[in-house]
Formats: sequence, C-alpha cells, structure tokens
Amino acid sequence: MHWDDIKIFLCVARRKRLLEAAKELKLDETTVSRRIKRLEQNLGQTLFERLRTGHQLTANGQDLFIKAEDVERNMGAIRVLESGHSGKPSGVLRISVAEGFGAQILAPVLHEFTDQYPDLEVDLVSGSGFLSLSRREADVAIGLTKSKSKHIVSNQLCPYSLHLYGSANYLEKHDPISNLADLASHIFIDYVDDLIYSDELRYFYDMLPQLTPKIRCTSIIAQKKMVENDGGLAILPDFLIDTPLIKVMPNDIEIERHFWFSTHQSVASMTKVKFFKKFAFERLKI
Repeated sequence: MHWDDIKIFLCVARRKRLLEAAKELKLDETTVSRRIKRLEQNLGQTLFERLRTGHQLTANGQDLFIKAEDVERNMGAIRVLESGHSGKPSGVLRISVAEGFGAQILAPVLHEFTDQYPDLEVDLVSGSGFLSLSRREADVAIGLTKSKSKHIVSNQLCPYSLHLYGSANYLEKHDPISNLADLASHIFIDYVDDLIYSDELRYFYDMLPQLTPKIRCTSIIAQKKMVENDGGLAILPDFLIDTPLIKVMPNDIEIERHFWFSTHQSVASMTKVKFFKKFAFERLKI
C-alpha cells in the first residue's frame, strides 16, 4: 500500500467528485481513478459507490477514512517536528454554517483568515441545513445546537437574540399592535415546519402558538427580504437587521439562542481546524 494512494483516497472522500479531487491534487482525473482502483484491489474491498452525484464512501470506505485521517494527522505532526516550527494550515477547510450567520457574520471577515494562510483553501457551505460532521462532509460546523454525539466536540461560540420585526410601511397599513391579541389580524412569515433542520428554529410556535404563518420559507435571508418589502411580520435574528425594520412588542417577544462551534474529534487537532477555531472565537462576534 502506498501513502500517496491514501492521500488520494482522502481527497476523493472529501471532495466526492474525481474532477474536483484531481484539481486539488494537481493530477489528471484518469490517474486519480486508477489509483483508487489500485487501492481497492490491494485491500480487496470496495471503498466507494460510484453514483451520479459523486463518489460515496461504503462502510469499508468509512472505516478506512477514519484510520487514514489518523495517519494523516500523525504525518502532519512528524513534519512539524522535522521543520522545527508549529506549522501553518494547508489543504482544504470545509465549513458548514447556518445561513444567516454565514452571510452576515462570517462572510464579511473570512478574507482576513484566508489572507493569513495563503496555502489554505476554504469551502463555505452556508444554507438551511448542515453537512454531517460524522460522515466527514465538513471539517467544522457553526450551528444552533450542541451535538449529542460523543464523537463531536462542541463549544459555545456566541449568544444572539431574536425579535418580531416588520417594516414601517407594513405597520402603517395594518391594524395597530398594542398587545398579543392584536397580532391575530396580521400576516406572519416563518419556516416550513416539516423542513426545519433544528428544533431551535421552532421559536415561532414557542412564542406565538395560537397563530398560523401565512407564508413559509426555508431561507432566513428570504424571510428578511419579505419583511423589508412589506410582506408581513417575522421573527428574525437581531444581527441580521441592517435596514430600518421595526421591533414589534420587543418586551413581550424576545428569544435568546446560541451558536455552537463543532467538529469531529478525529479532526479537532488538525492544524487547519485549530487555526480556524482560534480565529472564530477571536473574530466572530455578534
């Protein structure tokens, strides 16, 4: 077995597609495919399912992936000892992050991190849902919940608040609001219930269980745009508000949540993860 084949295997497992792995490895796609097949033949095991969506790890592939990451970390530690310095991150760091946090908090300052470490490439996956740390789909996740898995290391990153918001035009055109009962005549915007990826997003039903949203959307950015364009009222994170929206009954409707920084214990000690974690806790403030 060749260590170079293991490195190629790790890259394909993370990138999913041969072409993307080949670009990262600076090899041609045929070479990458041939080396994967050689590794499978040497092990006598099928490591990937070849699907239209890309290369997905089999159970045997998942076992090898975990062991290969251990070898990768040890090789990195040896290189650090050889070079006599702490080492700088390189390769690809994939970050899965909640949509609003990714767009409003992380994206504006991410260049500060990449400028510091020019040998590191970053994949920022920001949306309504998260990649799996357990299946190694991402190196880091910044999300709304602390993982219950004993294999995932989660640290509280920062708290944030949410309030009910509406635009000035909407509030002028609709019935005045002086108490919770007055909300019954208003239009509400919320998440699509059966597509909610975290129970932490069910704050609408926690705070206003007697009301039914008329418009439902999986994107917090889209919800904000609807509110800005007089489409109704929505519970939004305060950090997302960068236009003159109005808080509705802020003393009665206020929600506190936290963002969590999580990574699989098998990659927590990798240089790229450690450096990004330090950056996140120093720079990502709400």
